[in-house]
Formats: sequence, C-alpha cells, structure tokens
Amino acid sequence: MRRLSACLLVISCLGAFLVPALGSEEAALERSVVRIVNYAQRGNWYTPWDRSGVGESSGTGFAIGGGLVMTNAHVVSDSRALRIYVYNDPEPREAEVVHIAHDSDLALIRPVEQGALDDLPALTFGGMPAMRTTVDTLGYPAGGVRLSSTQGVVSRIEEQLYMHSGKDLHLTVQTDAAINPGNSGGPVLQDGKVVGVAFQGNAGLENTGFFIPMEVIQRFLNDVADGRYDGYPELGAETTGLENAAGRARAGMKPEETGVRVDSVYKGSSAENHILAGDVILKVENRTVANDGSVEDGGGRISFGLLVDRKQIGDSVPIQVLRDGKRLKVDVPLTSFPMGDAHGHVYDRLPRYYVYGGLVFVPLNLETLKTFGGDWHVKAGKEILYEFLLRPMIQPELMLQERVVLLRRLKHPVNSDMAFYRNQVLERVNGRPITCLEDLVETFENHKGDFHLIEFSNRRRIGVINRLDADAAHGEILQRYGIQEDRNL
Repeated sequence: MRRLSACLLVISCLGAFLVPALGSEEAALERSVVRIVNYAQRGNWYTPWDRSGVGESSGTGFAIGGGLVMTNAHVVSDSRALRIYVYNDPEPREAEVVHIAHDSDLALIRPVEQGALDDLPALTFGGMPAMRTTVDTLGYPAGGVRLSSTQGVVSRIEEQLYMHSGKDLHLTVQTDAAINPGNSGGPVLQDGKVVGVAFQGNAGLENTGFFIPMEVIQRFLNDVADGRYDGYPELGAETTGLENAAGRARAGMKPEETGVRVDSVYKGSSAENHILAGDVILKVENRTVANDGSVEDGGGRISFGLLVDRKQIGDSVPIQVLRDGKRLKVDVPLTSFPMGDAHGHVYDRLPRYYVYGGLVFVPLNLETLKTFGGDWHVKAGKEILYEFLLRPMIQPELMLQERVVLLRRLKHPVNSDMAFYRNQVLERVNGRPITCLEDLVETFENHKGDFHLIEFSNRRRIGVINRLDADAAHGEILQRYGIQEDRNL
C-alpha cells in the first residue's frame, strides 16, 4: 500500500515527469491506450437473493504510469473478471480495480501480475481546453480491436449530471467528437496531452459527447494518493437565488451586494453549527456569489458549489455570510454527508434485504424504485414516490436514515391475510421506529408477543402477522422459493 501511495503521489503532483505521449506516432498511442473487457454481474433488486447472469462489456483505458490504467467507473463496475488487451498482443492481462469513484465515474485498475504493464508509455496530463479548440478522442468503440480516433471541437464547459451515479453534478466538457459505447474511459487529447476522459453521450443530441475534465481527474488522483478514496465533501445547505430585489432588500443587503439565501441546513452536514437558515451567502473563497448562485471562474461562470467540489474531505472553505445585519466570515470544515445516497445507482455490492414470514423487506432507494421499470417515476405508486422524493425534503433528518420498504409478499398461508403487502414504507414495527434494516431484524427476532404489528407510513395503515406461525413456517417458505439466505445486511 505504501508503494502504491507513493506512485499515485508522483502521478498526481509530478505529472510532467511521466513519459509523454508521442502524439502523431500511432504505434505509441496504441500501446498507451488499452481495451478493457469486463465480465460483470449485478444483483436483482426484485428477488434480492438472486444474481443476474454474467454480462460482457468493453471499454477503454490508458496508461498513466506506475503500472496503472485510468478508465471510467462504469467500465469496471460490478466486475467478476477484468481483462486488459494491449495493442498487437492477443493475450489478455488479468486485471483488478485499485480505486473506483462512482460519484465522478473514474477508476484506476492494474494487472494482477506485477509489472505486466510497466513497459507501456504513460500519457501526460494537460489542462482545461479552451472553447472552440479541437480535441481528439481515442478508444475502442463498438467492441472493436483497433484503436479509433475522432476529432471534435470544444463547444461547452459547464456543470452536468454524471449519469453513472445518477445524482452527482460535476464539471463536464462538451464536444462534437463522436463518443460511442466502447469509447468510455478513453483519453481525450490536445497537443498530445490528456485533457479529459470520455464518459457519456446524450441520446437527445446529435454528434455530441462529454468528457471529464482534468479538474475532476486531478481531484480524484489527489484523493487516492493516500491509498483510499474518500469522495466529495458536501456543504449540506439548501439555497435559493436572490434575483428578486424585494428579497434582497428584506435580507438587508446593500444595493451592490449579491448572494443566495440559505433555506435550510442539514443535521450532521459540514454547514451545521457554521451556517444558519436565513443567512445570505455573499462570498465563497473570496469570490462574489451572484444572485443565481454562480461565481466567476476562468473567464466563465460556475456554481459556487463547484468550489466546494474542488476540496477534499478535511479541508475547510471560507464563506462570507450576512446574518442579522452583520457580515461574518466563517471557515466551514468539510466532511462527507450521505445526503442523497439513496437517490443514486448502486454498484459493486449486492442488494440488502431481509425475508421473514414470506415478507420481503428492502431499503427504499433508487434500485428499489427501478423494479417498476425504466419509467418508475410513472409506474410507481404515489405513496412510495412521495416517501422517496418529497418527504425527506420536508423532514431532512430522514436523509440520514435507511428507510425500509415491504417490497412484496411470497404467498403462503401465514401471510395470506396481510391487508397491505406491496411497496409500503415502514414507520414502526412492534412499537419500535425503523431507521434501518438492522432495526427491523432485531425487533422481529426479539419480540415475544403473539403478533407482529407493522405500522406503515401510508395513511397509518397496519399489517399484522402471527409470530408463532411465521416462525414455524420460515424455513419452509425459504425452501419453497429457493432462498439460500434469509438476509443480506
């Protein structure tokens, strides 16, 4: 681990000393850029004790020195076996994931055999490409075995949703270079240097692709330099723009001042005890915050939240606020915060679940909603959508809990008279509030009464199951439905 950390630190801080890409010399590029084949297997969130079949997909990566290859997280997620193919060599190298960041869709992998890729020339990192300049995207689209190069113009630099996580917004660069399946993880070059990693397209736009800029890449490398990935810090303050002149006047702002109003601060977040609801954020890192929440950056404008994105957990960020007519400067120590974790896709781990008396309980998260299909926001019931999307905004403390859902019922006489048994969010069981799946298991296993009383959040509905009958039928139900384990916690 110490050796790996040293390699990453050199890559992160002394990139100029890496062996440079040879630009127009195709053979050198083909050796630096590799094809990755992932044999992946995901869990099944509707029958969480089962696993799906193993699927094969391919992507691209590139050598960055120290035997490491950079690629996208989505190229290597849920991997059961990983192979790297080097130019002009039909024999694959077995590989493993070293670090993976689902929030920024980046990963580092290496061959299992030590030194197997040490002879690959490492590509050199550059900076942010200017608008309307040309970039080249390299990769292996459509599963091809020969390196493909497409050229395009940088047309936009702004914050976008990273589709892999489904919830994270970071800086992206838009280009009209073709980025197709298989290109993912490939280097985007300008003047022979890496200025980004190709990672997603947009089905609604023609001839449009997006790549991850060096700002995000460098932050990832800095994060893992100590041997682990900690992720992004979160401020944890909900804000509203102050474009309305009356709103600014009511807040006590001077005519020349701009900023955003803090509506709420989440408990347990970085902002707690430092920023208060009702504060007006005037400056972040001494940069003036506009009434729409943006700040100047490199000749353009970005959300002030991206200034926090650039930090590491454990750093602090100086923020100037207007509070009760006083202008105060506060240093906010930055921490991680699980806000919104349930609203992102889940990778590299199997579903959490618990089966008791034929009742299947799972966490309320995006994967659970996806059991309704791709248009879950239409097909899912209004009650569960309210619990998932709206109630945590009304009760922010719920964001720190693992809400539990009665997903379905495995039919058996012991549960045949359950009035409500599908997609119901639990509030209490046997009088105990349920804040995670472990709470549920404990109350079912330790309760000594004749009946289990399940209280749902939807209209105060209840479900009742005979404890002795459920205990007696438990093994039979598991055997009948081919369930090896009644839980995965």
